[in-house]
Amino acid sequence: MSRRHDSLIPLSHQHQHALALAVIIRRRFGIEKGEDAWLEEMLAKAQNAYGTELVGHFEVEETILFPEMEKNLGKLDLVLELLDDHQKLHLIVKGLGTHPALSGLDELSTLLEAHIHKEERRLFAEFEARMPAAEALKVGREIDARLKRVCPGI
Repeated sequence: MSRRHDSLIPLSHQHQHALALAVIIRRRFGIEKGEDAWLEEMLAKAQNAYGTELVGHFEVEETILFPEMEKNLGKLDLVLELLDDHQKLHLIVKGLGTHPALSGLDELSTLLEAHIHKEERRLFAEFEARMPAAEALKVGREIDARLKRVCPGI
């Protein structure tokens, strides 16, 4: 696999964190301590990841990456699909806060993993293939600066 464009590395690092959570949930790592205790721990991890990283990550994509890509590359149907995923993920996490359940965690894990793969394999590939070099660097600086503000603990 080729190295990710420098402008996208901060987002890719966050994708790795989110994928790790999705895999832990899907594979039920740590469930041997008991389903109730595991569910409580995973709910806390999901809520923490959402509050400390995902919300800011989505904001950066929605206010910087997606608009800049569409400005330079034209309308992208994939962006609409990704925005829809963001809304669904927001709703799933909100639902976990009011109705904590294993099925909700599974839904979060499945969508989060599929969403990240869409971004990494399709959106980022489009960025790397078609974004003008100067614009890509400008976008990268904006992404990095904003992520440092909206996800300071990362």
